[in-house]
Amino acid sequence: MTGSKTDLAIIEAGTSTSVVDDAGLNLLTLIKDDIDYVTFDKANPDAGIVTFTDGNTITFSEIDRVVPCFTPGTAIATPKGEVPVERLRSGDRVLTRDNGIQTVSWVGTKRIDFAELNAAPQLRPIKIRAGALGNNMPDRDMLVSPSHRMLIVSHPAELYFGQSEVLVAARHMLTMDGVEVTGQPYVTYIHIMCQNHEIVLSNGAWSESFQPADLTLKGFDAEQREELFMLFPQLETAEGVAAYGAARRTLSRREAKLLFKP
Repeated sequence: MTGSKTDLAIIEAGTSTSVVDDAGLNLLTLIKDDIDYVTFDKANPDAGIVTFTDGNTITFSEIDRVVPCFTPGTAIATPKGEVPVERLRSGDRVLTRDNGIQTVSWVGTKRIDFAELNAAPQLRPIKIRAGALGNNMPDRDMLVSPSHRMLIVSHPAELYFGQSEVLVAARHMLTMDGVEVTGQPYVTYIHIMCQNHEIVLSNGAWSESFQPADLTLKGFDAEQREELFMLFPQLETAEGVAAYGAARRTLSRREAKLLFKP
């Protein structure tokens, strides 16, 4: 079972429009040469306005923008047993839900310090406590970035969305018991990427490997982008980013609210 590859919008200058996540859309790719600046809504980090160099604008909402990633100490299942994510390197192998043993193509890290977290509290990590996802998943507390997506397997998901397995961003699970924003003064985020978007076992729970989007790639420094583009040259184009499809359907905030309603 794989997710739709149409969960990403590619927007160029030349029109004024709006983009709203109504059908699993969760990534907004912008043609970077046309962008003047992007303004995010402080009250809702999933929304904002893009202003192009030609003066046109688009508004967007329910769109992910924070890089999905793990934090140090998260145990990733490999053929040799669990390995802390910070010890993984390109060429290491991990266990995946869909495609057996897969090779890690790229590992990236980003440290966000006290000043950055204070200025952008929407970047604060989210703690998923042991057992919060049911059946001892995760099997110990774990910290992830707000947009890191966990695999949710449930009959209601099949009823509502036609798929029993869906991906949900951590920040869209905050209504669940045992899921909460932390007050850490700083955080290091680690992302692991395979040849395809994969579902990997982390602290005994299934969650995603890194899936790139134009806005997330802009969050990397020049050296990281250069390294990533050497490994995945197709990611230098919007079409290449769009072709790197999601492993499962990703629920919007509204869909997650429906799924997790009491």
